Amino acid sequence: MNDACRKGGGRGCLFLASLLLLSTAGCAGKAPNTLSASQMEAISHNQRGIKAEAKGESRQALEEFSEALRISSSIENSEGIIVALVNSSRVHRHNGDAKAALAMISRAITRVTPQSPLYPEVAFEMAQVKLLSGELGKASEWASNAVGAENGSKRGMMINLLARILYLRGNLAEAELKARAALLLNSENGVRGEEANSLRTLGDVQAAGKHRAEAAESYNRALDIDKALGKSRKIAADLRALAVLSLSQNDPDLALAFYRRAFAVSSTGGDRSGAADDLLKMSRIHEKRGEKEQSGRLLAERETMLKNSRTP
Repeated sequence: MNDACRKGGGRGCLFLASLLLLSTAGCAGKAPNTLSASQMEAISHNQRGIKAEAKGESRQALEEFSEALRISSSIENSEGIIVALVNSSRVHRHNGDAKAALAMISRAITRVTPQSPLYPEVAFEMAQVKLLSGELGKASEWASNAVGAENGSKRGMMINLLARILYLRGNLAEAELKARAALLLNSENGVRGEEANSLRTLGDVQAAGKHRAEAAESYNRALDIDKALGKSRKIAADLRALAVLSLSQNDPDLALAFYRRAFAVSSTGGDRSGAADDLLKMSRIHEKRGEKEQSGRLLAERETMLKNSRTP
């Protein structure tokens, strides 16, 4: 999300697991008002974990999911176990811990069959974990499994991930086909955030193919959607993509303008790491142009920012 889920979506991806919670009762063949007290308690822990992760409280989220897993295991609620494992994997992945994420999602894989309504989500998460680990071949296989098993409104999201992986593997033609298919599905289903993701990947493919005007149009369409949705990190990602595109067109002034906007969005949005990277990119542009004073000033500002971010 990385971009996928951060390379493909960031913390918002955890919301998908909250939808899984709603399907748990249906998978068990029970109406919500017939769930046992233990099942309700496990669901409550999962919901609290999702809220904690949305606030950036990863440790609290993992504690809640761990308790949900314990309760579901104590009553052999297979669906509840899978949901807790998927949620835990996503938190670890969001934190960049591929090993811990793989441990969680591997346990979920052993409990789900390809016929299960939960399988698309489990395969989707495994694909993202493999992507985080740099195993693009395996990531592609699991993403394809997820796409093949999903027939609902999340299909566009899953095709988005497959398109992103194909792009990273250098398969531009197939990546473009998948991105366009995902764009159509997400537009039809009104999934605006995923529509923007489709456009961003499409822009990357077009930029790689040196279709720069088309890439700029795709990035700007994604930017308009992300602005409408108020997604700060995605807005910054769109602006950075436009900056890189400007550099490929030998327009460093325009690139600097986009990086400044990305920096403003990230610094005010709480993404110090992203803002620090923007300062580094701007510094390098100035350095390349022989503007040592401006370059040094930006590096000093970056160092101060990083130092403050490490301060307890």
